[in-house]
Amino acid sequence: MLRFLSHLILGAIFLTSCTLGTKKNGGKHRYRYEPDFEYTLEDLHELSSSVVVMEKRDPRVGTLDKLFAKGMPPIGRIGIVVFESEIQGTRSGLSENDKIYPSEQGKQLITEKFLGLWEEGMPLLASDLDYVPTSDIKKTKAINHYGLSVTDYIKTDRTKIEQDDIQWLGPGKTTPLFTIMNPRDMRDLSFLLVPASELMSGPKWSEHNKTFLNDICRELKLDAVMILMSEVSWTAEGKDKFTKENIPEVLSLEIKATTLIPSHRYQERLALIKEREEQVMNVAFRYHEGQLKIPITISIPEKEKSFEQIESRLLNPMFKAYRDLSFMMIDRMAEEIRKTK
Repeated sequence: MLRFLSHLILGAIFLTSCTLGTKKNGGKHRYRYEPDFEYTLEDLHELSSSVVVMEKRDPRVGTLDKLFAKGMPPIGRIGIVVFESEIQGTRSGLSENDKIYPSEQGKQLITEKFLGLWEEGMPLLASDLDYVPTSDIKKTKAINHYGLSVTDYIKTDRTKIEQDDIQWLGPGKTTPLFTIMNPRDMRDLSFLLVPASELMSGPKWSEHNKTFLNDICRELKLDAVMILMSEVSWTAEGKDKFTKENIPEVLSLEIKATTLIPSHRYQERLALIKEREEQVMNVAFRYHEGQLKIPITISIPEKEKSFEQIESRLLNPMFKAYRDLSFMMIDRMAEEIRKTK
């Protein structure tokens, strides 16, 4: 509810994210999930351009084609500065039907595993790019001067998801209030409960956290940064309370990723093409979005419910599908960045 109200209050902020002038391609074909089949990197490369949507939109001054034309400085050094997730959120704070819900520490552990898959995929699919790992970004002087510290819900030095981290809950049980999660030791750059990814992501220009991006990019000599949001939800078997139609059991994944150019790099490029922009802003080089839906079976008899069943029926398929989707997005993003060289 708080997040919904904050969206109403800050609706005007997102007017610039409209689709006017946005060019889009990809996303024409769907990924087919096979539990016993492992996609190779070559397979995922072939799929990436048809599964992942790419969008771009020119800033107010200077076109992207001119700003990143041959002979202009290439994008070479990049890093992830925002990594957010929304996992099985509930509007009311109460469980519905008989579903599986992660605790706050469970959501944070899942988020960190998602980030780990991105960091695994970068050297495999974009080895020619100079990727700065988040462990280096966390150590910068600039990072602690902006945003808020991220709450450590896990409180111990562990990465393994355990029984207390995710459970079946009957209807009407309290679920975690916090829906947007960040990995430990990163910064919370949200504003009035609006996720940083919504303020900074998309095929648009923005002013949110422009000073932070300038400082961290100067310190690490980054050419661009990545803003990432992962949204995950799943449904148990049931009936729609209005239509009475059967609700299928499905796991839904969506990843939104923006390659963002900090304002000082944008100004440098404008100077090279003899253009000038008075307003200081960050500019999206590219925006990518990928969605997957895979069938699951989590409605089972009460006596069979256990953490092992959650692992095999939900967590393992989720991480397998997330790995494939994140790798396809890395492949697509890297392909666009290489065009600047």
